[in-house]
Formats: sequence, C-alpha cells, structure tokens
Amino acid sequence: MADKIDEMNCFLQRSPFHNWLNCAITDYDETSGAISIAFVERPELRRSPDATASHGGVIAAFVDIAEHAALHARIGRGLPTIDLRVDYLRPAEFPITARATPRRLGKTIGCVDVEIIGANGKASALGRVVFLTQQPSA
Repeated sequence: MADKIDEMNCFLQRSPFHNWLNCAITDYDETSGAISIAFVERPELRRSPDATASHGGVIAAFVDIAEHAALHARIGRGLPTIDLRVDYLRPAEFPITARATPRRLGKTIGCVDVEIIGANGKASALGRVVFLTQQPSA
C-alpha cells in the first residue's frame, strides 16, 4: 500500500500549485476509493494576517485537489471538474485533512464527496464535486 501512496503523491506533486502547498496523500482505501490528504499551514493561506483559520477559497481548492486525487487513484488519468459545491460549517484551522470518497463513477459523469477536517478533528466543510468521466476523444 505504501508504494501506491508514494505513486499517488508523485502524481499529486506534478502540479506546481500542489507542490507549493506541500500537501501529501496520507491514506488510501482501495476498496472504497477513499483518500486522505494532509495540508500544512502556510501564512498565505490564512483568511487574514492575524487569523489562524484558512481562507474559504483555499478550502474550495482543497476539495477539488482531494476529489481529483481520489479519481486519479481509481481511473488512472486526470478528469475535468464540471461542478464544485462547498458548504462551510466552521473555520478550518491547520493542519487540515481532506477526505474524499467517490460516490459514483459512471460512463459519462461521476461524483465525489469531500470532508474537510480542521485541527480540532471536526468537519469544517463538506464538498461535492461532479466531474466528466468520459474518455476524451482523440
């Protein structure tokens, strides 16, 4: 399993943005396709200079990164996001974990649910992402 997580982290770090975030996949369940990604604190990600919580836009990015990693682990290629929804429950303080679980992988459309967990261990946001699973035409 460690080899699979290392392989997924290599793919994740190919993106300059993901590399800058210094995020890492920490857990993967092959049966459910669920994946966990850890995000470490960077001052640039706070909602204000004196805040300890993350900016809401950053949380939306974490949702998208987590769903994409979960899909890549299952399908083996990148997939375009069609729709992304985030419900914010409470401020998310670092370190932050995103847990993504694929719910449907159809021939054309798929859906992934993402839970954002803050340092207090409670859910800070819930995300749902819809994406295109159809193989791109040549």
